[in-house]
Amino acid sequence: MKLIKNILVVMDSSSDHQAALVQAIKIAEKTSASIELFLVAYNSQCVSHWNLEQAQLDDLKNEYLASKVRWLETYIPEIKALNVVATMDVVWHADVSCAVLAKVASTDASMVIKSTKQDSIINKIFFTPCDWKLLEHCPVPLLLTKNINEYSYQRIMAAVDPEKSHDKAEKLDSKILQASLVMSELFDSQTHVCHCYQPIGIELWQGMSSVGMDHTLINGDFNDYSEAIKHHHKVAFEDLLKDYDFDEKSTHLVAGSAEFELPDLVKTEQVDLLVMGMANNGKFIGNLVEKILDNVDCDILSLK
Repeated sequence: MKLIKNILVVMDSSSDHQAALVQAIKIAEKTSASIELFLVAYNSQCVSHWNLEQAQLDDLKNEYLASKVRWLETYIPEIKALNVVATMDVVWHADVSCAVLAKVASTDASMVIKSTKQDSIINKIFFTPCDWKLLEHCPVPLLLTKNINEYSYQRIMAAVDPEKSHDKAEKLDSKILQASLVMSELFDSQTHVCHCYQPIGIELWQGMSSVGMDHTLINGDFNDYSEAIKHHHKVAFEDLLKDYDFDEKSTHLVAGSAEFELPDLVKTEQVDLLVMGMANNGKFIGNLVEKILDNVDCDILSLK
């Protein structure tokens, strides 16, 4: 992750607490980054109404935008009092994700921070369609954070995939590790690294010989195959981490589908922030991102 200089904070006028702004201020204080408060405003009643003429609708829209500007302005003095440079922008758009992506494309934002919803009863994050679109297309690091009162990262986990077979950038894993260490240093937190790999199931393994596949592993038993696959991934995992100073307790090589294993690992290790990579095909380490993130109870930092 490159040096954080400018943070774009996606504000939420429907919430009394701006979780994204809280995290942005914490990061800005430690990095001397500037903050831009960005609000996407839209009200369908300002677009068409049966008893209003177009000029009246335009006036109504302008007043609506002005009210949002006044609302954003209430945050500026508090931010500046912390010696953080703060600016603001309000745009009219019906699609928040499109507006954010257009803003990122036209500025030099180093990071986008946006709050995401969490159900207080079942303690699960609910990602909106806007979140999914940003995860797929945001070209700069995207931090999706929970809507709670106070929050700081104690444990950060980098989810990597040393395998070279997936459609991803060659150095994506290195970027994930570097970003994890940057965030860990900023928040004085522990850093963990995980790699989930899925061996072939015993039924499929047994069927490989029946279709004429001739491989050394097939001629052994299933336990030999499992150990060989584990060794293969262990070597790749250790090779990826050889230039980093991670102890054994903070590295996790897990056999099984990331869809199920990663959420369990995040819960077991009490992870606050999961750093992940999003490939250009909209997938995360070879799995559909929705299947993983729907069950991960922590903040997400996504890197393209």
